[in-house]
Amino acid sequence: MTVGDPPDSPGLEAPRPTDIDGGRRLVLFLPGHDPTDMDYHHGRFANQAGRFAALWSCRAEVSALRHEPDLPVSLWGARSEGPNWRQATDFALLRWDDIVVALDKRLAVTRLWRGLAALLEFARNGTSRRYFKATLRYGIFCLFPVGILMLFLLGGLLAGLAAGLGTSFLVTPGQAGHLPLLVGLSVGLLVFLGLFHQPGRRWRLHQALDDWDLARDYLHGRAPVMDERLARFAEYLVERVRNGGYDEVILVGHSLGATLALRVLVLAFARDPELGRRGTRLNLLTCGATIPKFSLHPDAAAVRADAEQIAQRPDLFWTEYQARHDAINFYKYHPVKLRRAEFDTAEYGQPILKNANLKQMISREKLRALRWHIMRLHYQSLLANEMKAPYDFFMIALGPVPFAELCASRNGPISLFADDGSMLLREDATPTEPADTANRSDLNDPAGLQQDAQEDAS
Repeated sequence: MTVGDPPDSPGLEAPRPTDIDGGRRLVLFLPGHDPTDMDYHHGRFANQAGRFAALWSCRAEVSALRHEPDLPVSLWGARSEGPNWRQATDFALLRWDDIVVALDKRLAVTRLWRGLAALLEFARNGTSRRYFKATLRYGIFCLFPVGILMLFLLGGLLAGLAAGLGTSFLVTPGQAGHLPLLVGLSVGLLVFLGLFHQPGRRWRLHQALDDWDLARDYLHGRAPVMDERLARFAEYLVERVRNGGYDEVILVGHSLGATLALRVLVLAFARDPELGRRGTRLNLLTCGATIPKFSLHPDAAAVRADAEQIAQRPDLFWTEYQARHDAINFYKYHPVKLRRAEFDTAEYGQPILKNANLKQMISREKLRALRWHIMRLHYQSLLANEMKAPYDFFMIALGPVPFAELCASRNGPISLFADDGSMLLREDATPTEPADTANRSDLNDPAGLQQDAQEDAS
């Protein structure tokens, strides 16, 4: 086995397993606002691991699902191997689906009131406007709940109007009084609530409103249940790094989970400042990430501080993969410096932005068929590819190449493996070091938060 650089240099070459030894990796997955149960998560992973193995001409086996006692963590093991490599992976899912389910059980009026209040706050203080400046697609996506509610409201108004007019024709003239109005209002309200229930739930409107409500509470420090859960995740991370015997640990934050992952790492380093220098390489992968959803809010100083702290750590490697076809991420936008940025450059420091090009990952026919399936495209970054591509989540999780080295390769795993699944010699390439941008005056307020806040207050 080739000996690599010390663990506090995550951007340099790291040991790679060969045919005589295998690597050990821990993947900690922190999902977004997702009520999916653990059996489905496990079944999907096992199914996608099989597809990954078929694509890359290797073998992959996934163990049964189990749960950590007294901890909100579910996990399973996976073993993968090719002609000249082996890899063992523990995949732990950091659970907060119970919090999502509790939000989902609230009354419709509560969901409507709190969700709309959150959306109104993001619009009133200019945050929504900043979304459009950052990434047009996300700006449009944030209007989705409002657009659907307006559609349902229009349906209720038309139904109420028809019911009121119908009542006025059926009742004897001069005796109707307020009856047509009462009937119209009642029918309109019932139709609106009916549409809100279905297709509102099927169209994920409920989930979207709950998500915005939780986002507002979290950035204002009003989500104690979430704070307690993240503290437990941090404790679990520290324990596994200290005692797990892993070569590397990859914390994966998807969607809202990317923002939560920053807090988990901040809390973990607060518990153990030397965590990244204990012989296990620490990595952060954010994909389908929505960190700027929080950071662009004027009152999200704590979130911005978390992102800056993690970005500055020399003992942690952070890469963010972004996809143009995913409307629920900030494409070519740096989540720490809050400005437009190009891929594969260290000009603005960590994270290094990489392109998860869905055109290279799935067939043109499937991409066309999924064009309007926003959530399905959003989850593609966690699924197996149909074609070999520079970004492959399962190669990151189950493959033998250390995360930092895989990210350093311009073509990802494509140039690292032969057609028969065997691993080729190391590429003559290393990740570039993050640039020192701490003293650049033009980066002090790149998103215009201070200026926009002053304009909103005037």
